[in-house]
Amino acid sequence: MHDIVMKHSDADVLRNCAFTYRYFINNELSIQTTAAVAFRQLIDELVTSFNSSMTEGLENESDEPQYKLYVDMKRLYAFYQAHDLTDLADVEKEISSIITKANQMQVQINDNITATAVMLMQAILSWALYRTNPSEPSKGELKKLRKSVVQLVQQCDELIQFGAPAVQKEAFITVCDMLIIFAPQLKQNQNYASLIVVPDRSVQIRLRDYVMTTVFADEEPAQFQDDDDDEVKTEILIEKRRVLASFGKLIAFNIIEMRLAAPIFAQYVKSFQDYGDIVKAMMSKARELNRTKCMRTQLLSLEQLFEELRDQNEGRIDRSSEEWTKIKDLAHRFALMAGVDNYKSRQAVVTFHREGIIYCLLRNGPPDGSPPSNLVFFDILAETTFKLMDIDKKGPKGLLAFLEEQLMKEGEIPEDEIEWGPLRTYRTALVGNTTEAYNNMYYGALPTKRKMMGSPMTLVDVKRAREDYGIDTWQSGSGNYVQ
Repeated sequence: MHDIVMKHSDADVLRNCAFTYRYFINNELSIQTTAAVAFRQLIDELVTSFNSSMTEGLENESDEPQYKLYVDMKRLYAFYQAHDLTDLADVEKEISSIITKANQMQVQINDNITATAVMLMQAILSWALYRTNPSEPSKGELKKLRKSVVQLVQQCDELIQFGAPAVQKEAFITVCDMLIIFAPQLKQNQNYASLIVVPDRSVQIRLRDYVMTTVFADEEPAQFQDDDDDEVKTEILIEKRRVLASFGKLIAFNIIEMRLAAPIFAQYVKSFQDYGDIVKAMMSKARELNRTKCMRTQLLSLEQLFEELRDQNEGRIDRSSEEWTKIKDLAHRFALMAGVDNYKSRQAVVTFHREGIIYCLLRNGPPDGSPPSNLVFFDILAETTFKLMDIDKKGPKGLLAFLEEQLMKEGEIPEDEIEWGPLRTYRTALVGNTTEAYNNMYYGALPTKRKMMGSPMTLVDVKRAREDYGIDTWQSGSGNYVQ
């Protein structure tokens, strides 16, 4: 086993060797003691080789010394994945100094070395957290650990901005993992409250922008445009999905502001084949956290796509274009994702439409008789009206009343001008068939199935209806209430 480790540099081979040693050491086998001694000797040899190659590799910018340093770091990283080597290989300071020098460009360090250093540092800090005593952790250990974690996040943030593509990717994934490991959920154990790391808004924006430029970039590298490179394209797609999934975990754990994910939500239809499952899972987790915030983020996605399309067409929207149809399709899909239980999503859907109406009628100045520049966005809103309950469309405090209230600020609106067509479309979608809505206001909206069967309403039905619709007087068709 020792010879295999020292002769190979393949990551999978090294990882398998590390876990094989772990199996021999952690199980009561006849060779357990022998394996433990051999393991310690191997780690001592790896650390000695690393310290030697680090001195030569950082002082000598030629390929051979740096390659030797890279291989030694790969071996250490493979064993750190399976073992806590803190007592046997305390290389935290050395690894941190490599990342610092790479950021400050003090020496010309190979990108593979920097990327491996970032991954190795994450493994070291993860084991440091694991070693702490949950009931009575040392304050000195926690203070040192937090300082190291904050430093690593800052270093990776700089690498994301200025590093080479391979380094950027590993730095991004490391930041995401560290933010999840040291997320606010740690405060469930008050002893770990001081370890929580919350990224500021600028870091959150850079993480989001990295996903947009790396995963959803329209340009495909020229060297991969040949159909014969399918295997290479697949590997690139896998790496991109890995990046997107790492960001998705930040949304799922409520670590970054949900609204920042709007540009990613907007890619759901466009990139459905490659990333649709990940984006959908991201939106599902966002909905579980807060339905209203999720739908507000989806509304922002639609607004961004709308404004982007309008800017591309010099301020005009071709309502028959394929791009416009895709945005409408995306809005329809967003509405479907609100869930089958309209009562749970009711507030979120109403908020979506109220804020959408305000956006459609937004002006930079006072009304001048011309339609607002965002008026055509009513076409988008009309795609989602099927998720509205009838009482929310034309109830006393429904969206139709809210729309009329907002339109009063516009003054007199010409009914026959084509430019105001989207408004008429949306208003028609709200009006729809509202006979049932008004009947429900007096005869009970919720127990429609029971009412059709001739059964009286229960007090539970009445109470639920009052809470949902805010109407004081309710009466069933028969006028009887059953306890």
